[in-house]
Amino acid sequence: MLGLYLQAGLKKPGSITPVVLEGLQRAPVLWQTFMPRPKHYERYCQLVNWQAAEVHPFYWQVRGLALQLRLLAHQKSPFKLLGLVHLTNRVDLYKECRVDIPCELVARFGEIYQHRRGLVVEVILTGTQRGKRVYSATGRYLMRTAHQPAGLAAYTPQGEELSDAAQTLAQMSFSGAMVRRYARRSKDMNPIHLSTLTAKLFGFKRAIVHGMYSGACVISALNRQSALAGQAIDIAFKRPMFVPAQARLLVEEEAQGRRFALVSDGQPNEETYLTGRID
Repeated sequence: MLGLYLQAGLKKPGSITPVVLEGLQRAPVLWQTFMPRPKHYERYCQLVNWQAAEVHPFYWQVRGLALQLRLLAHQKSPFKLLGLVHLTNRVDLYKECRVDIPCELVARFGEIYQHRRGLVVEVILTGTQRGKRVYSATGRYLMRTAHQPAGLAAYTPQGEELSDAAQTLAQMSFSGAMVRRYARRSKDMNPIHLSTLTAKLFGFKRAIVHGMYSGACVISALNRQSALAGQAIDIAFKRPMFVPAQARLLVEEEAQGRRFALVSDGQPNEETYLTGRID
């Protein structure tokens, strides 16, 4: 996976025109069949503290990371992989997926939006087991560029502030060793996560926690509070979480579900790392 990041880092951004962007929603489409890896899943669950019998909602998205990276690095894609910022993540189909049978994952591009700093592109991952669609996840990524073709819909930022009624559900900590262990398990070897030295090469003062790692830990804690039962999960990543980090998970109950936020703990000025909703 590190080789894929290095290869993608050498890729030059392609031509960004309305025709190119429209064509991305038809091709490329990549697919791959993933075989069961029970030990891998067991270790993933240990890392993110998942204790339920059901499959963790993020797991197949993690297994399909290389497929998604190959899509972004594809010759027909005008996007440069390094420098992409993961803005949001939504999983809305996962209740019936399993880890003990093969899963065919398909990755494709979705909608593309105009952003004040560039373009936002959707990467959609779906999964099929025994002929039935059982998984669907969508990540939105920001590509910084000064060139923005006309006619694109404007991107609307996600995430809402919690009210004073929000309660602390859990305390979390993330060390450098934990983040590197997650990098090995997930195969997400992006240099910004591996060490202070490699993170500084890309403009960060220290290594940062994977958003899909902190997000997975949040989902695990929420499921322990009350079973997800197939509810859709929306997460918006707000700012980098630098290693080492201490954080608090805040939760607010609503009529249709729950809102939550992961915020810094033990700092003079509270920072919000991510917000989300389950409904």
